Amino acid sequence: MSSIIEDPAIPLVGMNRHRKHKLYTSFEQQELKSKRFATVGSKLAKRKELFAKRKRACDIALALAVSGILFMVIETELAFAKVVTRGTLVSNLFKMCTTACTVSLLIFLGLYHKLDIQLFTVNNSVEDWRLAMGYRRILSICLEFTVCIVHPIPGKFDITWSSTDSDSDPGRGNVSVPLDVVLSLPMFLRLYLVCRTILLHSRLFEDASSQSLGALNRINFNFRFIFKSLMSLYPDYVLAVIMVSLFVIASWALRLCEMYGDKIHANFLNTMWVIAITFLTIGYGDIVPNSYCGRGISVITGIMGAGCTALVVAVLARKLELSRAEKYVHDFVLDVDLDKRLKHEAANVVKCGWFVYKLNKKSANADKKDRQVLAHQRKLLRAIYNIREIKCAQRRLMDQAVTVVEVSKTQIDMSESVDQIRLRQVALEEKANNMEAKLSLIYDHVVAIGNRLRTGK
Repeated sequence: MSSIIEDPAIPLVGMNRHRKHKLYTSFEQQELKSKRFATVGSKLAKRKELFAKRKRACDIALALAVSGILFMVIETELAFAKVVTRGTLVSNLFKMCTTACTVSLLIFLGLYHKLDIQLFTVNNSVEDWRLAMGYRRILSICLEFTVCIVHPIPGKFDITWSSTDSDSDPGRGNVSVPLDVVLSLPMFLRLYLVCRTILLHSRLFEDASSQSLGALNRINFNFRFIFKSLMSLYPDYVLAVIMVSLFVIASWALRLCEMYGDKIHANFLNTMWVIAITFLTIGYGDIVPNSYCGRGISVITGIMGAGCTALVVAVLARKLELSRAEKYVHDFVLDVDLDKRLKHEAANVVKCGWFVYKLNKKSANADKKDRQVLAHQRKLLRAIYNIREIKCAQRRLMDQAVTVVEVSKTQIDMSESVDQIRLRQVALEEKANNMEAKLSLIYDHVVAIGNRLRTGK
């Protein structure tokens, strides 16, 4: 008969006091342990599956967003080139494709957030999904759906906005533009999904060891951290992609706002020129936007240009900075050169002093002697001043050689040395204690032998 034992891991919350604790056999305890381990393994497998599904849903959502933008651009260019007419079957077909991409995008966004909520419940070991629905999450979901739902609708609708007078086409006031212009510009906001896709496909985000290390160091693996890591690894490629993408999108958006005003802004090359001189903060003013929509895009382009310029300057400064090994070699070469110059100037001091002393001892022509003495005294003073400058340069070189990295390295080396000294001290104390114990044993043994000898006498 198997022995009956009590399981201490069973929670007693909510149990009746007068009711006896349930007893489990050893076989039942092993079964409970296996279920517990199976629950942990199933949670990890479910988490991995949900993560893969969420990444797949984000990829499909990005593809649908880009497809909708492409259909919108194609329809706008064909309508402006008068290849198709707005409101006809071909134009409505392109808009219906844009609408289908938008509806599918909203569906996959809902699927993405559903999987994200399920991941929250699995990671936090909760059963009720409503615990994940905080105000910030609800607000972000509503904002995403609001941004992604805007798109050109099938049909032909026109609006009127004000346009300022330009030198190329004077006398223009209100301009009639299609409603698709207002509904097409917000579609570029869907490109925020690129940031989310980069985050989900990053090795730092996918690797479990990096996640554990980040959790220990209280690092949140968001897009800002991934962007910083990419800028530290591939700064030139990241900046090139960002600047080219912003340049092309801003140029086409400015053309969309200004294409119904005059023929100058309808040319894509002219809008690229305006965006380029605005992005680089040059601003010649030969071509200026006439509508408030174009002016807003120009202002946003100027802000983005200032930010990208700051990033370019930071990247170039870091690229031109010497590495630690290069800095050591450079400082060593300068130190050797300064040491040679110091010895040379010291030799000049000795030489000029000897000539001054030698000329003062002679009793030859007084005028010639005075001129030679003054010349050597000038050389002597110049050599002394050069020695002072060289010593100042050596001190500056020493100050520049000690940076924050060297200070931290020195501190680490000192802490390691202190730890080694402490370990050696502990070892010495142990040896001293062992020696003391052995000496006490020897002393006791000697005393015992002495006592035996006395008793033997």
